Amino acid sequence: MLAPCAALAQAASNSETATVASIAECLVQGAPEGWQRLYMVVELAEPDAESGDVRYVAERDGEREAYVPCDLRRPARLLIEARKDQGPERSGWTGARLIIQSDGKFQLNFDYPK
Repeated sequence: MLAPCAALAQAASNSETATVASIAECLVQGAPEGWQRLYMVVELAEPDAESGDVRYVAERDGEREAYVPCDLRRPARLLIEARKDQGPERSGWTGARLIIQSDGKFQLNFDYPK
């Protein structure tokens, strides 16, 4: 049932890619040495919310640990502000998961209300 939303969220636009690059600069600054993946999880109470909860997690050697990037609010704020460049079919998300790998690859997935 969530597959169509997940599939739609898989293709990052040029704007989303630029946003991820800006976010990544901050995420890697506070990351523990030897990290393999960095996770940013944003949860909003409703689709048009201007703020919500955010968690930052680093993975290395199969272990995950919370960490603090260069700024606690900036990465999530950048992603929330990027909604203005998303079409109406994509901007109504209530959850976002950004995974950055140490080789520079990333995944950006959105959750939409049912």
